[in-house]
Amino acid sequence: MFYKNLIKGKKGSQKSCEFDLFQNYVDANVADSKKDLSNVSNTYNFCLSNGELKTGYGFKKFQMPTDTTNLDDEKVVNLNGTEIYNLWSFHYYEINNNVYQYYLIYYNNLNNFGVANLFGSRTATNYVRSRFINPPKGLKARHNGVEALVFSDKSYFGIHLFSANTVNTYTSVPRMSALCAHYDKLYAVTQEGQPKLMYTDIQDITKWTIDNMKQIVLNDDLSAMNKLIAFNDYVYIFRDYGITKLSFYSTKGEFDISQVHQSESYIYPETIAQGGDKIYFLEDNGIYSFNGSQASKIDLDCDEVLIKAGKLNARAFCYNGKYYLACRYDFADGKKIGCENETGYVNNMLFVLDLGSHKVEILRGVDIKAIIALVNPYKSKVVACYNGQNKGLIGELTLDGEVFGEATEKNWTSVKSDLGFPDKTKRAKFLTIKTTGACEVCLRTENGSKLYKVLPSDNIQKIRVEGCGKEFVFSITTTEKQANISNVKLLFAVL
Repeated sequence: MFYKNLIKGKKGSQKSCEFDLFQNYVDANVADSKKDLSNVSNTYNFCLSNGELKTGYGFKKFQMPTDTTNLDDEKVVNLNGTEIYNLWSFHYYEINNNVYQYYLIYYNNLNNFGVANLFGSRTATNYVRSRFINPPKGLKARHNGVEALVFSDKSYFGIHLFSANTVNTYTSVPRMSALCAHYDKLYAVTQEGQPKLMYTDIQDITKWTIDNMKQIVLNDDLSAMNKLIAFNDYVYIFRDYGITKLSFYSTKGEFDISQVHQSESYIYPETIAQGGDKIYFLEDNGIYSFNGSQASKIDLDCDEVLIKAGKLNARAFCYNGKYYLACRYDFADGKKIGCENETGYVNNMLFVLDLGSHKVEILRGVDIKAIIALVNPYKSKVVACYNGQNKGLIGELTLDGEVFGEATEKNWTSVKSDLGFPDKTKRAKFLTIKTTGACEVCLRTENGSKLYKVLPSDNIQKIRVEGCGKEFVFSITTTEKQANISNVKLLFAVL
């Protein structure tokens, strides 16, 4: 909502109005002139906080401490290979030393797995040569009572198993695309020919074979099985067009199969992520939350952004109360930001949704291939790998307004508004603003536009502006690394 103050003048004089900006976030009705000037039609690389524009997200080279006793002393994690395809977080409990070990595992263009100890001495990451031709799926499992990662792909018969501080290959284990454990059973979607949903009582995954697993037949038309999640005492099968709940009656030795969500639009598999007591995922018309019995769409003012976004290579995860979604979006402002200057970029937007307040923040210009959270008791971080010119890097998410040393271009643009006075001509008079970094303010009407350069100051500045028309658009742009902007008000006269 905007705040409009009528300023009284001498008898017979024109009335003036004052608008505070940044009260609302992205609004879907961008063409609705009835919206006030505080509604935003397009914004990126800013964070909105308490009516202020603050320096937004960025990335820098991934670095971690080498010792949990000195968390401030960080060193860049050196990589093997010239392109990083995917990332996984891995930890296990080391019984002998009574301590957890935390790792980042990545897959590179040399068909190697890089293994980086997050809190250990390292001059370069260790690597393990794989037998895969394509980047494999990484699936969480347990082996010998500890956490494990299973890597599998159609290109190779068998699996690689990361468990404790060892990596082993098992050629007799069937290939799989999804996996989860629930009570005394293991469930998997195998890829030996036609994908099948299988289960077994054998807890040691290295002893699995097609012969000692049993099939569960799903007689429905929800299409492919993409992910298995043990959640709220059941196993849920995320499909192309729905969610299937699987429950086991131990006394009868039978399974009960029910459909708990059916959709006419596609569920993008790499956007399915658990956060707290819900599972979140992206469909064609927006983000959904699933509580175990019902999937509900999260209604956002900026749903239009998600509807228009390119989702083919979308990736998402949940961390610290936020849903991070990497996808592609046409900002339709005639600009090229960051990776958009490259030919053939895949993704260009990181859409960050606060799951509590539903506030949205957007990072534009970074072509993210995969993004995950490295969670531990010492120093947790969000990390990503990339397509394009940054394909050989792993970056950590920051709030410093730059991407690998280059400042992001930051923009906030209002909707087109009649300022609450339809059919009347308005004349802009003054702008007040406080900014810690140099910025440009543009005021546009149907009669033309004016651009004003504003220098940083510790004080609120009052700037004379010009512009006359019935509908106004207001925008702020900066290329400074750090630029916090507040106390923005537009003073205009109604003619």
